[in-house]
Amino acid sequence: ALGATAIKASLDFESTFASVRKTVDATEAEFDALAASSKAMSTQIAASTGEINEVMATAGQLGINKNYLADFSRTMIDLGNSTDIVANEAASTLAKFANITNMDQSLFGNLGATLVDLGNKFATTESSIMEMSLRLAAAGHQVGLSEAQILGFAAALSSVGIEAEMGGSAFSKALVKMEVAAATGGEALEDFARVSGLTAEGFKSLFESDPAGAFQAFITGLSRMDEEGVSAIATLNDIGIAEVRLRDTLLRAVNAIELFARTQDVAINAWQENTALTEEAGKRYATTESRLINLKNTAILFAQQLGDDLNPTIQRLIDGAGDLMEGFLDMDE
Repeated sequence: ALGATAIKASLDFESTFASVRKTVDATEAEFDALAASSKAMSTQIAASTGEINEVMATAGQLGINKNYLADFSRTMIDLGNSTDIVANEAASTLAKFANITNMDQSLFGNLGATLVDLGNKFATTESSIMEMSLRLAAAGHQVGLSEAQILGFAAALSSVGIEAEMGGSAFSKALVKMEVAAATGGEALEDFARVSGLTAEGFKSLFESDPAGAFQAFITGLSRMDEEGVSAIATLNDIGIAEVRLRDTLLRAVNAIELFARTQDVAINAWQENTALTEEAGKRYATTESRLINLKNTAILFAQQLGDDLNPTIQRLIDGAGDLMEGFLDMDE
């Protein structure tokens, strides 16, 4: 029974790790290091080597550098264990986010920590923030927003009940309109500047140095005008923002200007501190259930080691049995 269990554990790992070999371009020494990190991780984060290898294979397929595969997989499993995000889904979405924003791949831990802190402190979930962030990534990166600022805006938008499909495209259009106005000048720039309470040159300068601050100034200006009795809807129509989705997104932002400011502060601080995910995952791994899973995975590692030691013998038996079968097949009637 021990022999059968050991051989099965070894074969299972070999089978799941084959997916990593398929998507990652590495030397045998590097594959050995990845396999060792997967096995060691399984005794620490309440996830099987099969689950870890699946995330690692997805990461390789999405272009994560082999030097960051282990850390990336650890971050995604931590997210899967401590939030409402499925680890493999997180791997796919966040890898795409990083590719769009050209993010340094050593910063996935910061990305995960920011997601968790925003999910803990605002009326939204990590999965909603993640989906919204992916929608905002292209436009946000284009106008110069940092990854933390994109996550902050995503948290604010999802906290006021805007769906990713609607809010992402609408908010992106608003940012692009501001960028075009700042770049080309003219009446559009004058309109954004007037609402923001700035001169045209002042708004242009603010947008070029701090696009998040320029957006905050714009929605704060809309809110102020609304309080003074000037219709925000009419103002948006006057400056050429009449599309229903775009207008609705901006109006919700106007009604939640403090929320937008707070999510930016939390996102930037969480990114810099880079501790929220580690702390959240640590609470999960300290539970009895997680410790039992880690203990079970440690026992499986022992069985895998036995199976690995038996593997050369099994390979020789397979070769011998193959030769025997071929001998039988070659016999006459």
